[in-house]
Amino acid sequence: MMTIFRYELKQLKKNIIIWALSMGVLIFLMLPTYIGFTSGGDPLMAEAMNNNPLFEALGVGTAFVMTPLGMFSFLGSFAMIAAAIHGMSIAFSSHTKEYESKSAEFLLTKPHSRGEVFWGKFFACTVDSLLVGIAYTAGAGLALLTVKNVSIDWRAFLLIAGSLVLVELMFVVFGIVAGTFFSNVRTPVLMSSCVMLALFCLSTMSMKINQPILGYLTPFAFFKPMNTVKTGFYEWNFVVWYVVLGVGLLLTSYRKFLKKDVVFGG
Repeated sequence: MMTIFRYELKQLKKNIIIWALSMGVLIFLMLPTYIGFTSGGDPLMAEAMNNNPLFEALGVGTAFVMTPLGMFSFLGSFAMIAAAIHGMSIAFSSHTKEYESKSAEFLLTKPHSRGEVFWGKFFACTVDSLLVGIAYTAGAGLALLTVKNVSIDWRAFLLIAGSLVLVELMFVVFGIVAGTFFSNVRTPVLMSSCVMLALFCLSTMSMKINQPILGYLTPFAFFKPMNTVKTGFYEWNFVVWYVVLGVGLLLTSYRKFLKKDVVFGG
């Protein structure tokens, strides 16, 4: 498995560097600027933000978003969209590339079991996502340190930042599932974007119409920042569901991968 893992990680090296730098640098530059907007006491800014439906749709209230962690959560909602596409697309592509380039014969000719191939690909995509998440968290943390006269609950900060990583990892699982069952798809990034958009819209709908049950269908609703700050941790019902869903989908994909036929391109 380590051979496959190292090979896949090597293939993702450029991707990791670009995404890690982009996510880390952007949040570092944007966070202090947006915190400055909300802390300046501008009445026009306060009026514009009051009862803004965008905040409600993203699960952050106006009062909360006026705080440093609230603004971090607000910007993190958009970063989470990018992270979700990234996570699903790299995992999706890790399977579809073998069929698109007609190279899936490695399943038959190399001394590696299908299980080793499956887990090697999964763990390489997981490491990719973790490194991007670490860069994002580091960039946000450094940005908050540059803001003067603010007090930060660093435990809550790490939990909010960690929610982006957890959502991205769930989308990695979605990508593994999609790549296992739909290996001949030639546009994994486009398909990943469509899945992300559908689940994001479902999340905002569940908040808008106050139907929490819909939140179980989309990872974007699993980790609500306002509740995280209030309680000091994630909601346990969603934590349990996250583990059950992730493990269930992985095992289903694993069993399918062990039995699937090798189909070359075409």
